[in-house]
Amino acid sequence: MTGLSSHTKCYALMVLMLPSDSARQWHVHELELVEVVADQVAVALSHAAILEESMRARDLLMEQNVALDLARREAETAIRARNDFLAVMNHEMRTPMHAIIALSSLLQETELTPEQRLMVETILKSSNLLATLINDVLDLSKLEDGSLQLDIGTFNLHSVFKEVLNLIKPVASVKKLSITLNLAQDLPVYAVGDEKRLMQTVLNVVGNAVKFSKEGSISIIAFVAKSESLRDSRAPDFFPMPSDNHFYLRVQVKDSGSGINPQEIPKLFTKFSQSQSSATRNSGGNGLGLAICKRFVNLMEGHIWLESDGLAKGCTATFIVKLGIPERSNESKLPFTPKVPANHGQTNFSGLKVLVMDDNGVSRMVTKGLLEHLGCDVSTVSSSEECLHGVSHEHQVVFLDVCMPGIDGFDLAVTIREKFAKRHEKPLIVALTGNTDKVTKENCMRVGINGVIQKPISVDKMRSILSELLEHRVLYEAL
Repeated sequence: MTGLSSHTKCYALMVLMLPSDSARQWHVHELELVEVVADQVAVALSHAAILEESMRARDLLMEQNVALDLARREAETAIRARNDFLAVMNHEMRTPMHAIIALSSLLQETELTPEQRLMVETILKSSNLLATLINDVLDLSKLEDGSLQLDIGTFNLHSVFKEVLNLIKPVASVKKLSITLNLAQDLPVYAVGDEKRLMQTVLNVVGNAVKFSKEGSISIIAFVAKSESLRDSRAPDFFPMPSDNHFYLRVQVKDSGSGINPQEIPKLFTKFSQSQSSATRNSGGNGLGLAICKRFVNLMEGHIWLESDGLAKGCTATFIVKLGIPERSNESKLPFTPKVPANHGQTNFSGLKVLVMDDNGVSRMVTKGLLEHLGCDVSTVSSSEECLHGVSHEHQVVFLDVCMPGIDGFDLAVTIREKFAKRHEKPLIVALTGNTDKVTKENCMRVGINGVIQKPISVDKMRSILSELLEHRVLYEAL
């Protein structure tokens, strides 16, 4: 038979023929016995066919499992290679950024003409934007592999918006844009959530509004979203659940800028994709900001969307995130000490003996310049051997780049501590590094490092961090 489909059932037919030319007469009970034997042979053949088919299926399954295991190992290898590459690039990119931002901030504190000061401020702003881009690339990678987790804590919600306004105002003033901030009266002053990610989201959305507006105004409105306005047909997967211990923050940023074709809005939330309008192309950008904002908002159990009536008609960006309400027992602890304290603390560190270890000559020189500007007595080394030989009980602070190639900075930190028997002789150890992943921070805490500072760093930030370290002598993280 030909033309059988793959679903056609096939049958085997067994015929048992008794000799017809035999003179023997077959009795009925003998014929019955032959029939029984024939039936058993048929059953045996059927079982054999089933066994053969099951063995074939088992072999096929084993081949598939081997292929899946190989694919899994290849995927894990690719992820490790990508993470290793990002870690190296993170460190290598932050080192020159450290030099640019630190030296620019030092230059800013000298006598400059108005034109020179404007140029230095532009360099600083551009450098900080580049540093933000580096963060964006790393954050996106962590978001995609699921390793990024929110850093939950109690923070001043109103201060987040005021700080964003202070950061964005200089850029807006150059473009002669007016910016207004309206915080609703019922908006809680303090909230529980990831302050850094929330600020990054607000800054990114407001920054986009400034970037794509040549003239006009930008308004920022923040209020508590009412339960009846939480559900949105544009987000079928967004299921807000109001309760007594949390609230939903709604932020709306409206601009009178270049606007967007409505059909291009979905592309803006895709990484490395932007609107194709001439206004968008001329404004530049990295194509990562809104993609990361969307993922941050999703992590905060919220929803983000854009609205525009078309080109040259402005745009409104809105997002909703879930934030916790601090317990009343925490009220006695308010107001909270900011992560980077104001400069009302110690501002001059004359005579403070500091040791800096960094294998990169430029980075070493820049860090020394920052510290000497603050009055510190600084000595530098480029290797662990020089560090162990040079550190003494007179050094009050030791800055270590814990992620230098060929050097285990964590073991070095332990050895430095063990070198001094008396507690008051042990110096404060600060990790000044371009790599601040979770493992690095955990290792710093494990070996008793007192602070973790991420490159790049400005003179104002170094001043605040030193003040905080010397005042509290506790683990301090400035990221």
